[in-house]
Amino acid sequence: MATTAKDRFVRANSLQLHYLDWGGRNKPMLLLLHGLTSNAHAWDSFVTSGHSELAKWRVVALDQRGHGDSDHAKDGYPVTAFASDVWEFSRKLGLERFALIGHSLGARNAMSFAGDHADCLSHLVLVDFGPEMARQGAVNVRGRTTQRPPGFLTIEDAVAWLRESSPTRFDEQLRQTAEHALRLNYAKRLVWKHDAELSWITGSFGLTEVPHLWQQVARTTCPTLIVRGEKSDVLSREVMQRMLRVMPNAKAVEIAGAGHGVPQDQPEAFNRAVFAFLDG
Repeated sequence: MATTAKDRFVRANSLQLHYLDWGGRNKPMLLLLHGLTSNAHAWDSFVTSGHSELAKWRVVALDQRGHGDSDHAKDGYPVTAFASDVWEFSRKLGLERFALIGHSLGARNAMSFAGDHADCLSHLVLVDFGPEMARQGAVNVRGRTTQRPPGFLTIEDAVAWLRESSPTRFDEQLRQTAEHALRLNYAKRLVWKHDAELSWITGSFGLTEVPHLWQQVARTTCPTLIVRGEKSDVLSREVMQRMLRVMPNAKAVEIAGAGHGVPQDQPEAFNRAVFAFLDG
């Protein structure tokens, strides 16, 4: 597997979707889905961690619709549309069976996908998200999504704001986020790449999709690992336990010292848990 990814594009559901491909032809596929307002580069450190387990996989990370360098969607952002994109993406790449890891929004979309296509998945990892959010977590997510500056003059300004809003992250992580999450607009300002319309997911529209997501997790029969951050305000222990009761082939792990951003907060513990599951 290459240490740097190649930028690739594919058309799915009339959208041009960008993805990162670390190579590894003729190996089983590991597909990574990022969180809300993030992008495929959120997985860079996970892929380049040097863990020997990754040598077994062809690893790709998708910029989901409305994020990163993928097209914004005129037909909006229902969870079923995200799930359909994953299906179309896998068909375009000729995948018969693959492993899927989703964090936050990526886990939400993976749940919707897996309920219909569990037979295509060798492994499913749902990182700190369930069919419904804890109430305070939902308020916090909406605040983080809607109450951010529209743009910045410099990358350094963006890093400074990210440092204030995410004080537990390393500067290297914050700079990487800023460099890949922003673009230069016509006014010479660095503005967010993601579609502002995505914010509606965090409000009442998202609540309408909760019954669908509970239905989908109950239909998910593939081996599943639920990863919760010990300090998460998004995935409650109660929701995690309910998921374990209704999912026929799921187990869970809680990562000490991690909040919602588990892969960034506690990368070594997260990687150990995920690779042990993938190797099982």
